[in-house]
Amino acid sequence: MLGISHLLISGTAASLLLGSADPVIIAVGAMGGLLPDIDISTSPAGRLFPWISGYFESTMPHRSCTHSLVATAVVAIASFGISIFLPKLLPVASALTIGYTFGWFADCFTRGGVEMFWPSPVRCVCPGNRNLRLKTGSNAEYFILCILIAIALSSFSINSRGGVLTQFNRLIASSSGVQHIYNESGATHKIIANIKGVRAGDRSQINGQFHIIQSQGNGFIVSEPNTGKLYKAATDPDSQIIIQEITADVGKPAITTIESIFLDDESIEGAIAKYKRAGSTVFISGQLSVDDLDTSSIPRDPYQFPSIQATSSSITLEAAPLQAVSKFLGDEYATGQIQIKIITTNQI
Repeated sequence: MLGISHLLISGTAASLLLGSADPVIIAVGAMGGLLPDIDISTSPAGRLFPWISGYFESTMPHRSCTHSLVATAVVAIASFGISIFLPKLLPVASALTIGYTFGWFADCFTRGGVEMFWPSPVRCVCPGNRNLRLKTGSNAEYFILCILIAIALSSFSINSRGGVLTQFNRLIASSSGVQHIYNESGATHKIIANIKGVRAGDRSQINGQFHIIQSQGNGFIVSEPNTGKLYKAATDPDSQIIIQEITADVGKPAITTIESIFLDDESIEGAIAKYKRAGSTVFISGQLSVDDLDTSSIPRDPYQFPSIQATSSSITLEAAPLQAVSKFLGDEYATGQIQIKIITTNQI
């Protein structure tokens, strides 16, 4: 089989199985597909490592030891062993192992087959009819090569746009698909919801993009990108946006962290002031007890999500923007526990 065929098969397999469009992952997988042919000196791997290929070429037939499950096990143990000490290399180790395995497995479809169960000399070939197997450089291989190119381009395109799950979610436009994407990538990226629906208050049409802040009931608390206004988008009766269709895209990298703090008759402003950081968006949730709170200044907009709810003796916060808490409650002294959700974009 031609080297370009091995590159395409292994690179595409790494991309599909790891759900990645990372050029490094694809390149490692593709190069891994060339390594099994190190047992012959005329191959790219053989020319790069002539002393290794010379040994294999003089001691065993082509497509034997290096084209086997034993060889895959050796590559996996070596690469994953290194990743134990360097965890960041785990995706690279996975790509290399996948690429190597698909590199030699593709040769099962050639006329000579491979010694998959080496040291057993029995060769594994597919299909059984020799005349239907691929011959290196034949018209049949070039035809398959064209198909591989189409598959590779489709794979890279899908993975670069969030993977198969994201595209399936876009097809069915379901909240469950968006929830899965949010659970999978919400800690490391902004999740952008594409919402079609109506406002609960006046039934005006909604068709736009919103940043998902968190899950809530059967839907999500979302913010409007330009104004920062919060809404609950769901089909629940207390929603401000009634969803008809919703899909999601994985947006820019953004690290989400959550901290808990306890206030013991302390200033709210003093407790949250340290979270006012450039490049971060902060939301606060929790329950607080206060004395004689004047609730007249608390904003009440029926068209927005009530992130701050208060009585004269208690405050309930849910995804309340830090700036709003500081503005309307900063002078109060309170007791209770709150969670600080910090979404940081400038450290990626």
